[in-house]
Amino acid sequence: MSNLSEGIKVKLAAMTDDYIKQLPARFDEVSREARKARIKESLELLTILKGSLHKLAGSGATFGLEELSRKSKELEDFLNCFINENPDFSSFNWPDFDRYLSEIERICKPKENIGELEELEELPEMLISGIKNNNIDLDSNRHDRNVLIYLANEEDLVLAEIADQMEIFGFQIKALYNLPDVEKFLKEDNCRLIIVNTEFIESDPSFGQKLLQIKKIYSNFLSYIFVANRDDFDLRLKTVKSGGDAFFVMPIDTGILVDKIDKLTSRTNHPPYHVLLIDDDPEQIAYYALVLQQAGMITSVASDPKRVIEVLVESKPEIIILDMYMPVCDGIELASIIRQHESFLTIPIIFLSAEQSEEKQLEAMRSGADDFLTKPIRPDNLIIRINAKAARNRNLRFLMERDSLTGLLNHANLKERISVEMMRVKRSGGNLCYAMIDVDHFKNVNDTYGHLAGDHVLKSLSRMLQDRLRRTDVIGRYGGEEFGVILINTDSENAFRVMEEVRKNFALVKHKSDEDEFYITFSCGIASFVECETSSELNDAADKAMYEAKTSGRNRTIIHKK
Repeated sequence: MSNLSEGIKVKLAAMTDDYIKQLPARFDEVSREARKARIKESLELLTILKGSLHKLAGSGATFGLEELSRKSKELEDFLNCFINENPDFSSFNWPDFDRYLSEIERICKPKENIGELEELEELPEMLISGIKNNNIDLDSNRHDRNVLIYLANEEDLVLAEIADQMEIFGFQIKALYNLPDVEKFLKEDNCRLIIVNTEFIESDPSFGQKLLQIKKIYSNFLSYIFVANRDDFDLRLKTVKSGGDAFFVMPIDTGILVDKIDKLTSRTNHPPYHVLLIDDDPEQIAYYALVLQQAGMITSVASDPKRVIEVLVESKPEIIILDMYMPVCDGIELASIIRQHESFLTIPIIFLSAEQSEEKQLEAMRSGADDFLTKPIRPDNLIIRINAKAARNRNLRFLMERDSLTGLLNHANLKERISVEMMRVKRSGGNLCYAMIDVDHFKNVNDTYGHLAGDHVLKSLSRMLQDRLRRTDVIGRYGGEEFGVILINTDSENAFRVMEEVRKNFALVKHKSDEDEFYITFSCGIASFVECETSSELNDAADKAMYEAKTSGRNRTIIHKK
């Protein structure tokens, strides 16, 4: 417990305490269901009671009350045998039923040791060991990865140019001039990359070893990029021995440098996984949501099976965690319904349930599930399983949905997202704009500087769009030198302002090819949901506005008007 942050201790302790305090009321509900089933001798009511016991077994296991979980499971199995094998109430063993029920009552409503039950000073080890092992820190406050250190000499002439160009791409350059300042900065801020002038390791033989020692301390996320005035094997070898991850010769192509920075920092800075939790038990869903959130994931929740498809459309999760038994329909039936929708075929579904029947677990897998986890499960095991499934799914989706050059959505998936977002805004209201971008005179770039330089231009524009737009916005490569941007909850006036800022900044980017330098611009057309009622109308209107921007002089943004 001492290794946990106070935030996690307080939250888990409060959730456990609340659960324990609610146990008497939970048992009263189970007792009422038992009386109804007994009076009416109803198999349907007995099945409802079985579901409540299953939920009690699962939640008891989750919160470390092993005896409650075990006794609830015993009564659940007792009822299950009767329902499946001999559903005749004249032969029902009521004495055994009453004995099972009284044992559960003893745990939920203790008479002499109630104070001991409610005054838990320590959380069950099962609840906290996984969080401890994963070094999760509720109180951590990490800075944005876009802060970079440039370790330079006082007379460094390249610093100003790199700082200006990198600022266009959203990076803040922090100039430092000695290693003590670097070490102090790293302790206070979460910088993930340092650009180093090779003059340091050339003038001081011990400097490289000092850099390597610093990198070992921050080995999980720190990278070095060396910049030099010349290129030879001996110098490159020195940078490698100093912990270097990349080597650039000045003058530097900013687009290539930004691309390398993205690749190095993405090793530890991928967007968080988005998990949808489906369960009708609020305590359990809150517990697992907390565990996953502290592991850096985003969680959405759904307690009503009838609303799951709507939640899937809205939240766009990368993985689904599903309970086995819920009202209206069970988890197997719900998984089958989810798999009927082509849009959700590739989302991994993981069952998380106290169900131990191998036959039931296999039935769940046949319904379209990817895994079955049995409660109780240690938090570290849950996190590892979800990370593995989500990472594999994200990689597969990336290959299927993305443009290989820019990493943006490809043409087909961009158009599909336009349709999805149009349906969403029609249903829930709000604003939506779509912007079409075309790089000006792009053929001249390929003809004059070569296709490799053209690729760098497209990648630079892609990087800038990703940096300047929100994560909720959708960016895709429409084809060739054309890009599409879906601006969520944005009216045409704000869309114009945003795209104009991107356009003006992109015009300042200095591109390089061999010894040549050049600048390039783009034209943009914007259409809004207010004036277009279908996705095809929205796409055509943005395309017309972009064409108008091209024919009226290029390097401008125009809003489509009827």
